[in-house]
Amino acid sequence: MEVKSILEQKKEWGCLEIDGKGNLLSASPDFFQHFNVTPSELRNCTVNEVIKYPAFQSSFQSILQKPVFFGTVAGRSCLLRLTREDDRFFLHVLVDQDEVRPSDILSFAQSLAGTRKREAALGYRYSFDDIIGESPAAKQIKELAARVATSSSTVLLTGESGTGKELFAQAIHGLSTRKHQPFVAVNCAAIPDELFESEVFGYEAGAFSGAKKEGKPGKIERAQHGTLFLDEISELPYQAQGKLLRVLQEREIERLGGTVSKHIDVRIIAATNRDLQALVQEGKFRQDLFYRLYVFELQIPPLRKRKEDILPIAHHFIHHFNGELHKNVQYISPSLEKWLLENPWDGNIRELKACIERAMNLADSDTLTLESLYLPSFQGAEPKNMQSVDEETAEAGLSLKEEVEKAEISAIQRALRQCNGDRLLAAQALHIHPASLYRKISKYQLK
Repeated sequence: MEVKSILEQKKEWGCLEIDGKGNLLSASPDFFQHFNVTPSELRNCTVNEVIKYPAFQSSFQSILQKPVFFGTVAGRSCLLRLTREDDRFFLHVLVDQDEVRPSDILSFAQSLAGTRKREAALGYRYSFDDIIGESPAAKQIKELAARVATSSSTVLLTGESGTGKELFAQAIHGLSTRKHQPFVAVNCAAIPDELFESEVFGYEAGAFSGAKKEGKPGKIERAQHGTLFLDEISELPYQAQGKLLRVLQEREIERLGGTVSKHIDVRIIAATNRDLQALVQEGKFRQDLFYRLYVFELQIPPLRKRKEDILPIAHHFIHHFNGELHKNVQYISPSLEKWLLENPWDGNIRELKACIERAMNLADSDTLTLESLYLPSFQGAEPKNMQSVDEETAEAGLSLKEEVEKAEISAIQRALRQCNGDRLLAAQALHIHPASLYRKISKYQLK
């Protein structure tokens, strides 16, 4: 039997409705018929009594990260899918394992892998299915992003570092009419001023010493008919901003050393973790470019404002690192869950991922514990310490800008000390791009 036809007929196999505590609320008539059970047999039962799957003992949220999985239903091995609507879960029985050949499952998996490879070749690999979160904040931003994805309008992604802005950019591209065209990312903070034009606009043969004899297309040309993602757009030098503005206005580019203009058709998605309007006021960002980018802004919420998503994301990373590190972690201890939910996560999802990876490296059982986190740099650090810092700066009469600069200098100096002066490691510890760190070191005249 073809896997596709089986999945199309999945309603015939039955469905269970479950509350957030794992209690069975109801079952579809076809479930009773297919598995030869009666309503009275399921009355007052929990999902663990009917479905045998280890992760159920930890969290339904962890299973939401898996599209389908095998579990045992009333003693029979079945292919299952768990979905959620508000505070209720629905467990769909897709197929009895005996009804499908292993080769069919393998063929189906290989077809999905092929799709992923084609997407990767076009420069993107994430979709909205990869954006984990069922909190109101996460649902709202995903819904807005999905709605704007179908147009060709410019999108400005804003939010703190580590919130997943590039993931959203790739998901928007993957849902757009341009999904079969290239997705090209440009890290504006990583391109030196003198290389910006040749890297972004490309160059003709003989344009400068060391240029390829056949010339080279730039990032914009490579994104033709697709999406150009301008990451860290706030770090773009002022002169380069003017050059980019002309491209956006005229929809034409001219390679360095060239004499012929070429029409371009690209969608622009830009991202920043800074306040562009404030930079405009300070004269550091062009107002005309700002309005070219500020067509549709999507503010990606920080992790601390979507606490309901912390544990599901943590379980997602556990599943990921189980494969990468050859572990078999299934659970999170109550004390670690409490710590995860109370941590401010200033580095957002990127910090959470690093935290789980560190714990997974030290895990020696099927359960992650608070002890496995190993946080030597933060031992004894409590939220109240942050309050004393705030009070100190307030008493000193510092302006908000001065307070931010003081905190930034302190963080950079601490990171450099901890990394023995290695700037690349310090940038990684601070969750910023090395180019941004170099600029800040120069700005504050740090050694």
